[in-house]
Amino acid sequence: MRYTRLHILWLLLLGSLSILTANGFCDEPGTTRMGWPLPMSSEKCWQKLPKALDGNGQELPTWARMLAQEMPKTAAAFLELDLAQRTLSPVEPKLRAAMRWIAARDNCCSYAMATAQADAKRSGATVEQFLSLATERQARWSENERVALLFAHLMTVDSDSITDELFDDLVRRFDKRQVASMVLLLAYSNFQDRFLNCLGAPLEETGPMPPVKLKFAPDELVSKTTPPSRGTPKVPGSEANGTADVIEDASGFTWLSYPQLQDRLNKQRQRKTRLPIPEWDTFSSNLPKGLMDKPSDIVWYRIAFGYAHELAVPFEIYMRTAGSEVATNWDRLFGNCIFWMVTDAIKCPYCMGHCEMNWEVAGLEQNQIAELSQQLAGSDWSNFTIPQQHALAFARSLTQKPCDVNRHHLDLLREGFGQQQAFFIALNASRYNYMTRISNGFQLTLESENPFWDYYKMKTPDSTIQKTQTTGDAK
Repeated sequence: MRYTRLHILWLLLLGSLSILTANGFCDEPGTTRMGWPLPMSSEKCWQKLPKALDGNGQELPTWARMLAQEMPKTAAAFLELDLAQRTLSPVEPKLRAAMRWIAARDNCCSYAMATAQADAKRSGATVEQFLSLATERQARWSENERVALLFAHLMTVDSDSITDELFDDLVRRFDKRQVASMVLLLAYSNFQDRFLNCLGAPLEETGPMPPVKLKFAPDELVSKTTPPSRGTPKVPGSEANGTADVIEDASGFTWLSYPQLQDRLNKQRQRKTRLPIPEWDTFSSNLPKGLMDKPSDIVWYRIAFGYAHELAVPFEIYMRTAGSEVATNWDRLFGNCIFWMVTDAIKCPYCMGHCEMNWEVAGLEQNQIAELSQQLAGSDWSNFTIPQQHALAFARSLTQKPCDVNRHHLDLLREGFGQQQAFFIALNASRYNYMTRISNGFQLTLESENPFWDYYKMKTPDSTIQKTQTTGDAK
């Protein structure tokens, strides 16, 4: 794409337009352009947040003040995650900010564009260098940096298209630890951008904020996993009682047919992860006490903790804290359907395999999992309720076309689920874009057995043990 001078100026100034929403340019009084309540003051936010060991009482970004209204502990964990991504990465700060800006531009997230531009300026990027960032040639950046910027673009718009050759070239130009940190940065970017777009979060009146330096007491957040409740689960897609399919089927509605998806899962089990998988004892000392009681067989953790623990641990704390905070008002089985839709939209067989595994630990039988996956992979969603259909379509649209998400999408969620659950859906659908990009970036080898029984400290059912033994005998 060729950029005119006017286009470049528009890209650079787009972030400042968010300030208008802070000055009252909203769809209705007291709400953001996406229909959520305007952020409370930092003072009121601190009254809701958990106890801070450091940084208590300072000004907070608007998105954190909005998140804290529904999920104060999650907001605290998110602030720590944001601080880690903006200050602890081994990637050179100027390049890191430039990669963050590329992702924000591709996701049409003006808030993040403005923040990344401010981070780049603080790190020493010149105006000329930043203007060059938005051009086709990016002449003010070195060859190595341009490869990293291309990687940022592809991780954002089509992570499945990244080749092993491009990844290996990036490792040669930087190193394994820096490239792993780039993957985690871009996973975080695509999570945060989508959540910011869903919030319609106004930029702070004083302009984009630097990273908020704070630390919460560890016992105020959640380091333990929240296992699914056991019992007879209500299977999603079996409760609509003849509801019509209200979602228009576009070309390429889903990625592949169900049989083709199962073939891709089998191939992912044979796929070699792009980085060597570290042994657990080479990095376990870097993990907080109680986070992982024993080695995990989940390839995701061995790669993320092994190469970039300072970035991966805050995300894990965030994920566990959020899971605990929504547990009483979250349909976990249907939430996993939303995750499945994101995996399909982004073409991520590793995470799709994890969807099936998580349905299993939640109590679904293999035939129920197969039937549910076939429904999701098809174009007829009439077995889902109308609100569920809107949520699935929202997750797909948010993943594939974050620039197109608007107030109407969020209104449909609020009408179908109520304000709180709609908020949870928007947050989790955004967060699933983190996990899928981690998986596609590294091309993680899908585990042959289900490691989530151990992850949630749950006893493996006898039927699963028998199935595993039979499979082993067959092999």
